Amino acid sequence: MSIKYTILKWYKQIVNSYYQLITLFSPIRKEKVVFFLYRGSKLEGNLQMVFEELKKQFPSKEIYIQTSAKKVGLTILKDLWLIRDAETILIDDYFLAGYLVTPRKGTRIIQLWHATGAFKKFGLSTRNTQFGPSEKYLEILPIHQHYTAAYVSTDISAKYFSEAFGMSPTQIFAMGSPRAEQLMCHVAPPPVKFSHQKKNMTKILIAPTYRAGKVHQESLLRWTDEVQEIVKQLPKNTLLIIVLHPYENTRDWTPLMNHPQIYVDLQSSANAWMPHVDAFITDYSSAIFEFALFEKPLAHYIPDLEEYTKNRGFYRPIKEITDGDLLHSRKQLIEWINQRHQHEHLNTERMVRENIGVVSGVTEKIVQHIFEPK
Repeated sequence: MSIKYTILKWYKQIVNSYYQLITLFSPIRKEKVVFFLYRGSKLEGNLQMVFEELKKQFPSKEIYIQTSAKKVGLTILKDLWLIRDAETILIDDYFLAGYLVTPRKGTRIIQLWHATGAFKKFGLSTRNTQFGPSEKYLEILPIHQHYTAAYVSTDISAKYFSEAFGMSPTQIFAMGSPRAEQLMCHVAPPPVKFSHQKKNMTKILIAPTYRAGKVHQESLLRWTDEVQEIVKQLPKNTLLIIVLHPYENTRDWTPLMNHPQIYVDLQSSANAWMPHVDAFITDYSSAIFEFALFEKPLAHYIPDLEEYTKNRGFYRPIKEITDGDLLHSRKQLIEWINQRHQHEHLNTERMVRENIGVVSGVTEKIVQHIFEPK
């Protein structure tokens, strides 16, 4: 065993001893609920919707919000101290504390995964790929373990989440997506108020998926290089709105930020823009399912499809997943953009049915299912 894994094993033993000690004299507080943030500093999407509904339905709950530890270190002790007496822990991403220790009896971890539907493989589905964890790593740190339940959008998605989390299908509940409900039932104004000229331009949202770096890199595609090239051939009436993944290095995009036909939004989510744009381009982001709710043109720019498939993979062939256009070259991408105009329509009924499901009353039902006495 390498020094890295030996240290991780010792660290896990120390952390477990600490957790067992602090829970020894801390009885479970039935009303204590902890929301853990991983992708940002504020509640959004599924967690935000459930938080607001929880306060409405169960005002007596003691609610705590904390940013979770992302790496091994002393900060994990703060997370463990907070959950030592909690009955319910709500997460929507990776949760290191829950993988390092076995939660005490009476504490439950509820996964409200941040993405809707199942597109590219993640979690345990990626084990032993270039992107994913090795078996040796999982022996020491079993990611996505110890979840009590997971809530997903549809039955089709449920079987893939079962695989990704290593959970029994009976622990996966297909009840819809709170973030999809938020998108359709709580529409806000555009994140930015453009000038009259830009307001009348055809707006195309571009939201690339997260791409790992170093040894876990799925492919060599660089979106900054692609945009720098296509912007030279944009129609004058087209505006590209680019929303980066929370983990993206924003410095790479600095050279493009002053271009008159590009708006790089470092603050808002892709969902915040969806009701206000005319088309959507991504590569492998599951945000494509949520954009499908608006029945507007969508496309996948995937010149690296073969490489990405080999190093990470998909739950189904991409042609079966999406109703959008598949663009394999820069020439196809430029042509697709040049064809776009306002008020176009695309039939996305199948995508929505298979990956979103219902959008009304979803959060209310999920909160009732989690918190009402069984």
